[in-house]
Amino acid sequence: MPLTPSGFTASTSRRRGRGRRTAIIVAVVVVLLAVAGGVGYVLNNRAADRAADRKVQAAADSYLAGWRTLTTSGGTATPGSAAVAAVSTPGSIDVARLVGTMAEVRDRLLVTAATFTPGAISRSGETATVPYLARLTLSGLPTPLEYTGALHLVSTGGGWRVKADPVSVHPALRPGLHLDRTASTGKRGDLLDVAGQPLRDSSDLAGNLVGRTAPLSGLQRVYDDRLRAQGGAVVVRDAKNATVQTLHTYPMTDGEAIRTTIDLRVQQAAEAALATAARPTGAMVAIDTRTGAILALANHPPSGSSRAVRGKYPPGSTFKIVTATAALMNGKAPDMPLDCTQTVSVGGRTFQNAESEQFGPIPLRTAFARSCNTAFIRLEESLPDGALEKAAQLYGFDGRPPLDIASVGGTFPTPRDAVESASASIGQARIEVSPLQMASVAAAVASGTWHQPFVVGQSARSNPIPPVVLPPLRDFMRAVVTEGTAAKVPMPGEVFGKTGTAEYKDGNPPPTHAWFVGYRGDVAFAVVVEDGGFGAETAAPVAARFLTALDGGQIGAPGSGGQ
Repeated sequence: MPLTPSGFTASTSRRRGRGRRTAIIVAVVVVLLAVAGGVGYVLNNRAADRAADRKVQAAADSYLAGWRTLTTSGGTATPGSAAVAAVSTPGSIDVARLVGTMAEVRDRLLVTAATFTPGAISRSGETATVPYLARLTLSGLPTPLEYTGALHLVSTGGGWRVKADPVSVHPALRPGLHLDRTASTGKRGDLLDVAGQPLRDSSDLAGNLVGRTAPLSGLQRVYDDRLRAQGGAVVVRDAKNATVQTLHTYPMTDGEAIRTTIDLRVQQAAEAALATAARPTGAMVAIDTRTGAILALANHPPSGSSRAVRGKYPPGSTFKIVTATAALMNGKAPDMPLDCTQTVSVGGRTFQNAESEQFGPIPLRTAFARSCNTAFIRLEESLPDGALEKAAQLYGFDGRPPLDIASVGGTFPTPRDAVESASASIGQARIEVSPLQMASVAAAVASGTWHQPFVVGQSARSNPIPPVVLPPLRDFMRAVVTEGTAAKVPMPGEVFGKTGTAEYKDGNPPPTHAWFVGYRGDVAFAVVVEDGGFGAETAAPVAARFLTALDGGQIGAPGSGGQ
């Protein structure tokens, strides 16, 4: 082998080895780059998939949340319908019809609550499917209606949207079909009195308290979910309302019988007594003094608006119960002397007593028993600011409806000046009450606690009357019957009361409604006779006849005006 200038011969095998190593390195680099590129491609695709899935999930979640809001609210113009529309796109129906279908399901099935739980997303390119579990709570049915459905979404220029389709609301729905409920074959429950007798036995109560089922009103509306026969079925119906599929059947049972606090014996006594009033229009309420439970709500004539619970009247001198409470709460003694003059002037206005009466200086007790306006106006002037309003609030004069049906309590607007304060002290100004409210005031004096009146369950709230008030105030009310304005009306038993003559519009003399409120034993009552003149002459005799009837005695003929 020839020698190189250095004395060695070059090795061709060594050169070939280095070339092979270089090639391998290059190949490995190429492979590594390819693998890295592939991994990056896969990772990028996965990231894109995850981003797309999140957008699909967000759209589905917004849709289901909007659907839930729409399903548990009234009408279609709700935030829920807007939320559904915002993530929907026309499909087999337009978006407005989709929202209408949801609302129709809610209204026809009587949905009271709903949950929609999404499942795992299935996405392919520009389309996706999201399954969900629906649980609809239906009024009057023992268990929720459950079903599985699916939302079909598409990617649009504005993001992922749910395709509007009836099948997305319920898998059994198609255009022209709707969900509905079949009625139970059970009987509707009755509203009963305390002894278990149906309240419908009183035409007065039937029209003014019980209410109707079509349309729902009165206690029928308030307790419909309990009175309604239970059970039935959820079905699919066509455009002709024919059932094409039954989705779920619930056991059918009778509705609940609801026992109220009304006592038909007391109710009949009130109705009979009120029918004897000298004037044709009036109302009477009786309450259990111990609890505030309503025993009777009588109206005359019995048809039409219930004056007993919805009538708005000035209370007149019956409000002196509240004024006397304010005085006793502020340290005034029962024998505090008050000047009962024929007139008194306040802020440029002259007030006077009925029939120009005047008794001179008399104790507070006598001023109450004789119902002296001028003495009570002077009494109010001696009280701290706000004293009358504070006492009124103790007796529930806050403007709140006392019952779940349409009803009126008592309102005592803050007097705007001295004239209004004077007028308020004798139950005029802007004070408004129902007979129900004034019966609750009398009951509060009897028991020592004002209870919000009720007809089912128990009183929602109560206020204790300060103990310092009760003995003298009860004595005042007894004096009204024994020696005061109602002394000429024979009352059966130990009755405590207050007469009232309430001006309700201007005139010379102004026309007046007649009042008498009071209690005997555990029964408190209030009587108002519209345009009845003096309470002692018109309303007090009705109260006496009511108590006589409760005792089983005979009372005068309707319109007799006497015992």
